[in-house]
Amino acid sequence: MRKRRKPTFAAIVLEEELASGLHLAEPQCRFHDSCGGCSWQAVSYDRQLEIKRDWVEQVFRDAGVEGVRVPPPIPSPQPYGYRNKMEFSFAARRWLTREEISSGEEFRRDFALGLHAPGAFDRVLDIDTCPLQTETANAYLSATRDFAIASSEEPYHLRDNRGFYRYLILRRGFNTDQTLVLLVTTERKPDVMAAYVEHLSASGLKPVCVANGVTARLGSTSEGAEIHIDAGDATMAERLGDGVFAVAPDGFFQPNTLAAERLVDVVSSFAALSGSETVLDLYCGVGVLSILLAGRAEKVIGIEKNAASVDQARVNASLNDTPNTYFLSGDLDEGIRHLPDGIQVDVVVTDPPRAGMHSNAVQALRALAPKRIVYVSCHPKPQAENLAALCAGDMYYVAEAQPVDLFPQTPHVENVALVVRR
Repeated sequence: MRKRRKPTFAAIVLEEELASGLHLAEPQCRFHDSCGGCSWQAVSYDRQLEIKRDWVEQVFRDAGVEGVRVPPPIPSPQPYGYRNKMEFSFAARRWLTREEISSGEEFRRDFALGLHAPGAFDRVLDIDTCPLQTETANAYLSATRDFAIASSEEPYHLRDNRGFYRYLILRRGFNTDQTLVLLVTTERKPDVMAAYVEHLSASGLKPVCVANGVTARLGSTSEGAEIHIDAGDATMAERLGDGVFAVAPDGFFQPNTLAAERLVDVVSSFAALSGSETVLDLYCGVGVLSILLAGRAEKVIGIEKNAASVDQARVNASLNDTPNTYFLSGDLDEGIRHLPDGIQVDVVVTDPPRAGMHSNAVQALRALAPKRIVYVSCHPKPQAENLAALCAGDMYYVAEAQPVDLFPQTPHVENVALVVRR
């Protein structure tokens, strides 16, 4: 089975080992076999890391990226309780697990706040606690459930697009002890939000920010919601490495702060900056990598398509006093091809979304011809395909790779690859 060239290699190996009883661990969540959030809990963490390393090697071989030794992933400092962000869904119809059905217990079926069953947009499990987030975040989950159940407003009906409560997004600063709460609803009702703020306070919870995201869009996503701040600051602070970053209710930040610090160390090592280089940071988001590399470079230019993220990156640059960082908004391939006159890029750092870099951006990067490219990816398969395209014609070669496990108990892994010009 290991020799089959399949994108689901890690899942295939895991199923084989579970069936044979190898490398088993005791799951910490009673929903582990019903919820799509952390399906690998029954496998020991050491073995999870081995399977992820084998998977990265497999996708590299499948893409034709040869001769790269993939070391074991750098483990997450915390295999549980590591997530600084979780998103939970409301539903007007609760999906019961097999265990709940067989228990003979009566359950309320017209309300759920939790996570989806795998591959099912309309099946929401009512989850009272999640071991991937902190106990403080679980207290916010519990308080929000109590408030919504007691409210006269209805949870969202997934199939007919009606109801009020849609999503609960919790963000927790591991290094700042701050919590941000985003309650997403279908319409704006300030009186409900004021009551929610009071309920959190009465529950002994002290969020730095309570926000209301409003969206009536179809589909199971909270993206694009109109944000209103109902209590506290407009952002939450989180420290990462030597930097401090303002995290907006709808902004992106690496979900595992402690492991992300190790990821930054790998990126910095691969970039091998001496202080004289110009660095181009593609898909720079809110500027985390740009700002953390700025002290080792002469200049860092970040490019990001999302204009709101660019604005936040500029705020973060000011917070961290990095005047040698510059941020541009626009399409990646156009941004690469039309850099300001006289700019000679020495090192490129690219951290694209799961789908990888568009072929136009890959070709624009080859035309730019930097000496080193540090490619960060949360999905090694499209990363490997992009690396093969970058290395076509012997212009570049992949010198090193290093997975970093930002997602314990799941099949996902972050991978960093160093590409060097010949």
